[in-house]
Amino acid sequence: MAIFRHFHFGSDPFHDTYTRGMASFEKTILAINDLKASGIIDQYAIAGAMALTFWIEPIPTFDLDVLVMLHQSGNPLVSLEPIYRWASERHYEAQQEHLVIEGVPVQFLPSFGALADEAIRTAADRQYLGVPLRVVRPEYLIPLYLVPTARTAKRRERAAALLESANIDRDRLDEVMRRFNVTF
Repeated sequence: MAIFRHFHFGSDPFHDTYTRGMASFEKTILAINDLKASGIIDQYAIAGAMALTFWIEPIPTFDLDVLVMLHQSGNPLVSLEPIYRWASERHYEAQQEHLVIEGVPVQFLPSFGALADEAIRTAADRQYLGVPLRVVRPEYLIPLYLVPTARTAKRRERAAALLESANIDRDRLDEVMRRFNVTF
């Protein structure tokens, strides 16, 4: 499993310090499952560097990225307020763009379109220490890393590493890339 680096969030990133508390990925996933069970989100899938750990070699990461489908309100603006209210009721702190859930910084990312919607809907069901969770499949992680709004050198490297993996369905990847007009 990936290594989480836990920081005390201060105003000066060069003087942030490691905390001594041990984060619990298992308890974090249980909490996210509770968020779904309580009806605050429709569905979720682990994305980002943590998703990579289910498909290729683990890499160190600072946080847990969670793609979420929120209830449709008819309002064109997306609000994470229900998630933040849920977190506050459970005494989880907000730090910058993260909610610290059981010691793990979690960033909830609302689905931003058809590609992310499909990535969430088709996520793989996995378990971590007996706790069920959903993980974006590599055939969707690659195009998510390569969409123009998210494309960075680091994400291109991650996409390339996934592409070399034996865990990838190349036909499915090609079909998704073509349908969503994403290229390397």
